[in-house]
Amino acid sequence: MVDLVRTDAERACREALLASADRHRDPMERHCVRVFRIAERMGADLPDRPDREVLLCAAFVHDAGLFPAAATGDVYVVDGRRLGERVLAPFDWEPERLRLCLDAIELHHAPRALWRLGAEVELIRRADLVDVSGGLVRFGLDRPWLRSLFAEVPRDGLYGMLAREIGRMARERPATLPRIVRPRRG
Repeated sequence: MVDLVRTDAERACREALLASADRHRDPMERHCVRVFRIAERMGADLPDRPDREVLLCAAFVHDAGLFPAAATGDVYVVDGRRLGERVLAPFDWEPERLRLCLDAIELHHAPRALWRLGAEVELIRRADLVDVSGGLVRFGLDRPWLRSLFAEVPRDGLYGMLAREIGRMARERPATLPRIVRPRRG
């Protein structure tokens, strides 16, 4: 797998993911890499290029709230947003860039398109759905390109890891499950 990290902020977000994911590091990191690569590919067709650093940071942190190390008992996407905010604080991003990244993390399960919040937010939402669906949902992406990505960055362990973590979340914080698609910002 090619190392995508270029900046200190990207490195910090990757490290936060790996620290949070603990024993699920490999399948989760691969999922995040695929989400980034899919978002980047979809963004290449847009008139204005999305912010690569925002996309990669959001991709690395978007599911970190699933894991006990990042969980506070709130909705996991809100926990992920809070983790992203803590990790990115030292980098003094402009408020709008930070909002884009944090919204992309928190709203990646939104049921409707979020272009109005910024391309990065919608691209992460779509990319996560493409990867979790195994390419059944493609948003116009070429099937051979997706097959090539899935071969390069294998999907092994993704569903088992998600089932275990969502099952744990259902036991430990069941009231938060419906709010995954419509979180209340804290």
